[in-house]
Amino acid sequence: MVKQDTIDVVITWVDGSDPVMQEKRNHYLKQAGRVPTIASKARRFSDNGEIQFCLQSIATHMPWVNRVYIVTDGQIPACVKEMPKTIEPLRNRMRIVDHREIFRGHEDLLPTFNSLAIETFVWRIEGLSEKFVYMNDDIFLCGGVSPEDFFRKTKALLRGRWLGWNEVEKLSFHALNNRQGAELSPFKNEKFFKAIHVAHPMRKSIMASAYDANREAFIKNASHRFRTREQFWPISVHNHLAFAQRLAKRKRDGNDWVHFSVAFCRDAEPEAIRQKLSALSRKDKKLGCLNYSEAVVEKVPEALRKLHKVTAPSFFQRIKSMTYKAS
Repeated sequence: MVKQDTIDVVITWVDGSDPVMQEKRNHYLKQAGRVPTIASKARRFSDNGEIQFCLQSIATHMPWVNRVYIVTDGQIPACVKEMPKTIEPLRNRMRIVDHREIFRGHEDLLPTFNSLAIETFVWRIEGLSEKFVYMNDDIFLCGGVSPEDFFRKTKALLRGRWLGWNEVEKLSFHALNNRQGAELSPFKNEKFFKAIHVAHPMRKSIMASAYDANREAFIKNASHRFRTREQFWPISVHNHLAFAQRLAKRKRDGNDWVHFSVAFCRDAEPEAIRQKLSALSRKDKKLGCLNYSEAVVEKVPEALRKLHKVTAPSFFQRIKSMTYKAS
């Protein structure tokens, strides 16, 4: 029995460099025919160890968390196998969840290489608490957080802003998926909420009810093995229905996140990246997301050291002290 006041964390992860995974993905890519580049490029499936920063940040900054679920396709992250001391506090609270568990009853839609399809059913984890925080593996905490940073009593605290339905003339791939999520809510054709790409507080019952009311649409959304512009973003469905049911409120008291978008990581000069990395240590920042770590590390090699420092500060300081004494 899951207590109503507990909060779990759900993380989606894949190691695209795994030869078995590569062979499987390439097999279905050939079957799929024409697939948008954004949905098929190898970088979308790469694993650069970001999940270690994610997990150790939860162990450090979110000690009150109930359970941590890692959703994946028959894989186990190296850091979970090795269990470094920075992640050790989560040992007995972590569980690897296979895609087959959340796709139960719809196993014919597997395998999938599509985050939108996985998110369509991610709320179906067995034993998942009513309140949970959903994160991709490139999302992390850079400061101490409390349950109130995600839920204010019954309401999910959502980060982002409202846009008019046609306010943006040409929507990006993700923004279109976002707006299409709003089409399953009372806000259709009126406005849509553009969420910030950080940790997303969610209520399981909202997604379960949406699935029951829109079963055909959900199954269709999960049937695409690779991302398409036709899909809706399931997190958007949740957010809009939560607002409609008065189970969500928008965070208004300052931005507590730092987001390194793909475009920023790719195009920014090293000094701009260093400045943004420094912002992670500010007291008003609690959440971070590094969308394209390869590009950042290539231009700023010390970036990984900075990430370790903000996601596991006490361990980092201990190592620093030991190094100093040794010298």
